[in-house]
Amino acid sequence: MSQPRELDYLILGAGPAGLQLAYFLQQEGGLTPGEGYLVLDRKDRVGSYFDKFPRHDKLLSINKVHTGYTDREAQLRYDWNSLLSDDPELAFTKYTGEYFASARLLAQYFRDFADRWELGVQLGTEVVRVEPGGPGRANYTVTDNQGRQYACRALVIATGLAAPYVPDIPGIEQTENYWDCSIEPEDFAGQRVMVIGKGNSAFETANHLTHVTRVTHICSPNPVKMAWKTHFFGHLRAVNNDFLDTYILKGQNSVLDADIERIEHVDGEYRVDVRFTHAQGQRAQLAYDRVLACTGFRWEPSFFGGGCTPDATPCGRLPQMTSAWESTNLPHVYYAGTITQVRDHHKTMSSVLHGFRFNTKALWSILGERYQDRPWPAKRLAPTAEALADEVIERVSTDAALMHQPGFLCDVLTLNDFDSPSDAAGYYHRTMAVDYARESRFGQEPHCFVITMEYGDTIDDPLAVNREIDPAKAYNDFYLHPRIRHFARGEQVGEHHMSESLENDWRPGKHPGDRPLIRSIDFLGQEDPTKFQETHRRRLIAFFEAQLALASADTANEQPVAKPNTPAADRAPA
Repeated sequence: MSQPRELDYLILGAGPAGLQLAYFLQQEGGLTPGEGYLVLDRKDRVGSYFDKFPRHDKLLSINKVHTGYTDREAQLRYDWNSLLSDDPELAFTKYTGEYFASARLLAQYFRDFADRWELGVQLGTEVVRVEPGGPGRANYTVTDNQGRQYACRALVIATGLAAPYVPDIPGIEQTENYWDCSIEPEDFAGQRVMVIGKGNSAFETANHLTHVTRVTHICSPNPVKMAWKTHFFGHLRAVNNDFLDTYILKGQNSVLDADIERIEHVDGEYRVDVRFTHAQGQRAQLAYDRVLACTGFRWEPSFFGGGCTPDATPCGRLPQMTSAWESTNLPHVYYAGTITQVRDHHKTMSSVLHGFRFNTKALWSILGERYQDRPWPAKRLAPTAEALADEVIERVSTDAALMHQPGFLCDVLTLNDFDSPSDAAGYYHRTMAVDYARESRFGQEPHCFVITMEYGDTIDDPLAVNREIDPAKAYNDFYLHPRIRHFARGEQVGEHHMSESLENDWRPGKHPGDRPLIRSIDFLGQEDPTKFQETHRRRLIAFFEAQLALASADTANEQPVAKPNTPAADRAPA
């Protein structure tokens, strides 16, 4: 056998996450494709998942062409399908104007992306074994189906959820699966159909069949969760919820909250024993012509061997990982793409492209620090309240990472050399996981600010929210809004919330489009309602002035930094 091919990074999977990381390693990190890094994929073309899924060829991610923004970074807030790159023309919005576009067209976009940047992708290569160790500085040796070997310092798993997840239900092996069932409506004409699951794949399937089946039931133990209520993209999207009308308005369809205890195929039909979860355990047996399991996907780690089995969740659907997206038990094994959702499970957007593309950007920064001695990219700022406030306002008004990963990804602002005014500076680090910021060196900085965008807590109907008009009480806001927290050596010492914005834009004198949409907003205590953006800026400046004073006093040992009461610390003149 020939000597292993030695690489710094080996990426498994040429889907969107693998391509995104390859782009950063090559175009931003300066690595040579095929030498510094390599992407392997068992299929014959990149992005092959989207050649098949979603099965009915409609993406759930929005493709908004007309945003009013000319800045590419801001456009990405409403372009949920494009990969990040320096070429503004390489955007999925250039491919189609459809709001919910074709998945097959997205697959073509990924192929064009790989070609445009001449990324180091090797197709038709199936990995059969991963083992620890290797020549030189290698931490892992990977073997493919042709017997070729690759030795790498860091191994990145970007293979996605490559197999169907099948729950432990007696008899479920007799059913059909979303993965490969028929999608031809005429195959279900006049039939009784049960769809197992209450996610988007289940409702996508049921919607597709409603007009031909005699009856369609959707079943799982837990109630439907709506994405517009939970803010989690993986819960049911409105574009897939037409079926609910046919259920509530008695169109011969039903949504069942029930445990499936057994499935039997008897006399040409499926007899399904269920126990209803919201009817005091009532049991029933229902009969169907077809049963379709639309129960989601899982990752497939069978290529790991040699005593290096990665930790996984109890159900085995996802790998376990640290805040740096590194395996919890296999050092130098990292994860990218939809499998990173384990870190924010059912909370934010790591399960989908418009979220994990930014996780991948943060991963690139982590890898650069650990393997290439490249510090986290940072912008130097004057340590004045005005300079810090203006940078924060610009970021929360235009950045897509903060908006798409609310409370999960953040920007981090650190203060350096505060005891030497001539050398003092603020350093603004973009796109970092909040947990990583706390657990890494950033969390132990004498003074750092963590900037996020987050939803508030409310018991109100999300379609009838009682809004807060006092800017001093923006911490009560339900909708997405900026939150700035000040930490001193890991302890929170200050916090500021900015009032929510109808256009998610807090920049004074700036707005999407040629003309402003919002002419005035009357906040409590504000004299001129046309100066509402100045109100946000003045309050943020006042917050930074107070926090810089704390930092200065702490550095000079004049007084210990104390954690103030959050509402009081958040008060500033309107």
